[in-house]
Amino acid sequence: MASPIDNIINGLTNATTTNPNDSFGGFSSQPIPSADGNGLPSSKVQNYRVGQNTRSLISWFVPEFGVIQMYINPKNISYADKKLINKERTKGGFILQYWGEELTAITLNGTTGSSGIEGINVLHEIYRAEQYAFDGIGLSLAADNANQGAANQIIGGIGNAIGGLASGTSVGSDIGGYIAKSLFGTDPASQALAAQNIPSLAQYAFGVEMYYLGWIYRGYFESMTVRESADNLGLFDYDISFNATERRGYRLNNLPWQKSATNGPSGYNIPLSFGGITL
Repeated sequence: MASPIDNIINGLTNATTTNPNDSFGGFSSQPIPSADGNGLPSSKVQNYRVGQNTRSLISWFVPEFGVIQMYINPKNISYADKKLINKERTKGGFILQYWGEELTAITLNGTTGSSGIEGINVLHEIYRAEQYAFDGIGLSLAADNANQGAANQIIGGIGNAIGGLASGTSVGSDIGGYIAKSLFGTDPASQALAAQNIPSLAQYAFGVEMYYLGWIYRGYFESMTVRESADNLGLFDYDISFNATERRGYRLNNLPWQKSATNGPSGYNIPLSFGGITL
C-alpha cells in the first residue's frame, strides 16, 4: 500500500496531465493551450470532446499536511482581477503608468451544511495551518537548544582543562565556545543554537494551493468570517478571502449543455463542448 507521501507526490505529478482520470483528491489540471499569432488559448479548445461525470469538490493543498477536501463547495465563489494603472492629469492630457496586474482576490462564501461546526473547524484549521505547521519547528528548536546547552558545558570544561587557566581568566571558556561553534554552529556569546534554513511562518502561509475544476491557485488567506444564526439551528455560514500569487492550469466547460464560445454568436448550430458522457 502506498504511503500518504507517495500519494501526494503521485497526485501532484498527475495534476499536470490531460487525462481527467489522473487526479488526486478530486482535482486535475489541464495544460494551458499555447497562444500564438493565429489565436488566443481559448481558440485551441476542441469541441465534441468526451465528458466526465465526476463530483468536483474544492481541494486545498496545505504545506506539511497534504491535500484536504472541502465537505461541500461554497455557495458562491468570486474571482476579482484588477490591473494596476496609475493615471495623472496634466496640462497636456493624462499620463498613464501601467504596473501590471494586482493579485487575484478570491472570495468564498457558503455554509458547511450538515457538517456543522466540525466543518467550520476544518476550514478554520486550513485558514491558520501555518500556525500548526510551525509548532513542530518551535519544539525542534527548543529541543536542539537544550541539548546544545549540555554539549556547550562539556566542551567548555574541556577547553578550561586544555587552557590550564589561572583563576579569573576566560580563555578556556572561549576555547570551548569556539569549539562548539565550529562543531555545532552555536553562538559563542549566547551558547544557543544558531538556526539555519528554518522555515518561517510566511513560507508556510504563502504556500497554500486551491484546486478546483482544472484551476490551481497558489497564495495566502487574508481573512475568514463565521456566522452562526439562531434561525438556522446547526448551520454555520462562512466568508473566506484568499489572495492568489499564481494561477496554473486551464478550466474548461464541465456541463453537458454548454457550447463552444469560439464559433460565433450563440445559436442552435453552435457545436456542443461534449460529444458524449463517460460514467
